[in-house]
Amino acid sequence: MGKSTLGRTIFSTLAERILRWDYLPGYRFTEEALCAEFEVSRSPVREALNMLAENGLVERKPMQGCSVRLLDFDEIDELYDVRLALEEFVVARLCRRELEAERVDELMAYWADLHDRLPETANLVPAADERFHETLAGLAKNGALSKALEDIDRRIHFVRMADFRSAERVRSTCAEHLELLRAIKEKDETRAIGTLRLNIEGGRSSVESAIKEALAHAYRNKG
Repeated sequence: MGKSTLGRTIFSTLAERILRWDYLPGYRFTEEALCAEFEVSRSPVREALNMLAENGLVERKPMQGCSVRLLDFDEIDELYDVRLALEEFVVARLCRRELEAERVDELMAYWADLHDRLPETANLVPAADERFHETLAGLAKNGALSKALEDIDRRIHFVRMADFRSAERVRSTCAEHLELLRAIKEKDETRAIGTLRLNIEGGRSSVESAIKEALAHAYRNKG
C-alpha cells in the first residue's frame, strides 16, 4: 500500500474516532503513538495529521503537536450562510435555463428509490446528499461556483455527517430533494428556493444539536 493511501486510511480512521467523540477536544496526538498503532513510518502519519488539520478536526500548536479541536459553532454557522447563498444562486439559475430533462429524471428516480427503500438505504443518504448538492452546482455550469461549494463541503464534510443521526432527518432529506427537483423541473423558482432553504436550514439546526448531544454524552461516559 502506497504512502498516500496509508495516509488517507489513517486519516479516515482518526476522523471517524473524533466524530464519535472517542477523542475529546484537547486530546493530543503524538506521531510516535500513531506510528506504533498503525505500524507505519512517520510520513503517512504526518500526511493524515495534515488532512485532519485541513478539515478543521485538529489544530496545530508550536512545540505541542496536534490536538483535537473544539468545534467553533460560529465558524460552522458562517460556512452554512455562504453555502446557502451559493446554492440559492444555483437553484435560481437552474430554474431560469434549459436543463437536460433526462438528468433531472435520473436524479428524481434515484432519490425516489432511496426514499421508498428506507430504512434499508439510510446509510447511503449522507454521501448521496453531498453528491446531490454538488451535482446541482455542476448543472449550473459555473466552474468557480462549483469549486467554491466543493471547498465549503470539504470544510464541513465531517460535521455534516452528524446531520443524519435521526431516521426523521434522513426521510425528510429524501423528500425535500424530490420536491426541489420537481420545482426545478417545473421552473418554479420561489418554491425551489424555499425547499432548498428548508433542507439546508434543517441540516444546520440538526448538526448543532446532534454535536452538542454527542459531546455531552461523551463527557459523561469519560467522567
